[in-house]
Amino acid sequence: MKWIKTLWVVVLGLGVFASVAWVVLSSFQPPQPPVRALWVTRFDYTTPEDVCRIVDNVAAAGFTDVFFQIRGNATVFYRSKLEPWAYELSGESPSLLGTDPGWDPLQLAIDTAAPHGLRVHAYMNVLPAWKGLVEPPESAGQLWTAHPDWFMVDSLGQKMLPTSGWYSFINPVLPEVRAHLRGIVAELCRYDVAGIHLDYIRYPEDYRLVAAQRYPDASDEEILRHADFSYDPASQSALFEQYGWEVSKREITQFRCDSVTHLVRDISYTMQATRPDDCLLTASVMGNPVAGRAHAYQDSGSWVRQGLVDWVVQMNYGTTSFDRYLKAMRKATGRRKFRSSVVMGIYCKNDVSEVAVQIDKALASGSRGYALFSYSFLFDEEHSETEKGRILLEKIRP
Repeated sequence: MKWIKTLWVVVLGLGVFASVAWVVLSSFQPPQPPVRALWVTRFDYTTPEDVCRIVDNVAAAGFTDVFFQIRGNATVFYRSKLEPWAYELSGESPSLLGTDPGWDPLQLAIDTAAPHGLRVHAYMNVLPAWKGLVEPPESAGQLWTAHPDWFMVDSLGQKMLPTSGWYSFINPVLPEVRAHLRGIVAELCRYDVAGIHLDYIRYPEDYRLVAAQRYPDASDEEILRHADFSYDPASQSALFEQYGWEVSKREITQFRCDSVTHLVRDISYTMQATRPDDCLLTASVMGNPVAGRAHAYQDSGSWVRQGLVDWVVQMNYGTTSFDRYLKAMRKATGRRKFRSSVVMGIYCKNDVSEVAVQIDKALASGSRGYALFSYSFLFDEEHSETEKGRILLEKIRP
């Protein structure tokens, strides 16, 4: 019997060794090639020829991913049953809102990218829902006229007003807003996209910079109050229910952060239910994650740590602040998640030598890669390389 016990110990030992070896091997993943992404905004194209040239240029330049914008301010550049066609595809007047252009920019981008192996992410502005001083035609069913109660309200009790160059935002606290946005994401998941890319998924803390256009006679203090959102009845009621009458600034910050994070979670769950494959969820986030949380209620570090998004694309657009914000994001996400889930966003409006240095820093940082904003700095309206583009693309091409 002694030999049986000895054999059992050996077998047990081998089993433990095999289990440990499996854990070690399964946890080892070879390093992935760095992401090289480029933003293409909705202002970069108006025709099918534009889209084909854009996608071919992006692929030829050696980018791995393109964030291709298909939603700006609750108007869309794909076939939707929930929101009207963007008027920019048919002309320059908001009166053309909802006009079917006869082609689908998102589908064309996907079809053109496929032979190149270029990954197309459907890039959407999430909370902006109208821009400009001209109202959309009611017949289009755009959110500004169809659901005016969905928009944020300032601390003086007034609905957020768009300016000639800036948006009015809808309110993520409202269940019906989240339901509508889940519907948009579900529509996009029916396309063969590599991912969905979220932008402006935050509160509009920068409205203070443009509010004077709507309130020209307001004092500085009044401007700040017009730029503080959202004080609608639903938000106030939810705050009271959660915290009572005495609400601190810290509690308001947490409440608003939670409302945005709730929306991110909703979108993540919708994607998992609709596209349970390798479709990526990514988000453009503010360069300084600390200020982003405190003022725009965008808790990007938490989104990464909780696994709600695959990548955050840090809009690290400054020059003197670049290194500092890079370190802040590493701290907010944790080192391991920084490596797998942070893509460094770089602003190509900056001096070309500075952009080149920042690309090197992004690669050396151990982050997942970099994304450049945007196509129009690298290519002109005829889709030829700009001087800056020529210099940078020589660096980028593998």
